[in-house]
Amino acid sequence: MLLLFQSCNTTTLSEKEANNISNIQVEILIEDGIKKTSLNKINAYISNGEKRIINENIKVVLNGKPLKLFVRTGNYYDKYPVYLTDNLVRRESYYFEIILPDSTRYPIAYIKPSKITSEFNFPKNIPLDEDFVLDWKTNNISANVELWKLVHQKDKPNTHSGGRYAESTIHHTINTENGSYKVPKLFYEDSLTIADYLKIRISSRESGLTNPKLITNSKVSYTYVIEKTINLEN
Repeated sequence: MLLLFQSCNTTTLSEKEANNISNIQVEILIEDGIKKTSLNKINAYISNGEKRIINENIKVVLNGKPLKLFVRTGNYYDKYPVYLTDNLVRRESYYFEIILPDSTRYPIAYIKPSKITSEFNFPKNIPLDEDFVLDWKTNNISANVELWKLVHQKDKPNTHSGGRYAESTIHHTINTENGSYKVPKLFYEDSLTIADYLKIRISSRESGLTNPKLITNSKVSYTYVIEKTINLEN
């Protein structure tokens, strides 16, 4: 029995549509890097190219084991379906399949991510009168660096602002095996504010293969992410 979920941003597909892989677009996101013993997340989304699909008779399978369909309800009855798993053990490769309501089974995505050898050295604390320096070695990825500050106003110490998407956020690319990157201490302070903390995010992304029978722009990606907070001290 097909269970129907009605919302503005989702569809269930008709029985005929749901049994045709060419009516489905796939987006799979694998994130690694922060946790020591496991991945951060594996999220799989299916859509018809315009709306996300909620159909409990469509299964997404990872390395032979089905993912769980989870549906979060938002404002105005919008629904946000995603296929998840609690088994976040790192694997050498990730092979995804889809099982349609008529039990036909298709491969949909495959990725074998690089084994990360990069080592980044972050200071835990920095005096306000010293530059911030990020060091790395044995790096084998092209990594994006984002660095931002959390500040308070000089005349209103309890008023805080700043964040990842502030105009002052620094962007840098790392593509050497060994090296360092320096942010001058002038970054910590301006005429109105002074920083309490620095936040740094290092990320890299690899793309894998998807079944060409899927809707165009289907994708699978593996993102490696590290985030750290650095205290600034007087």
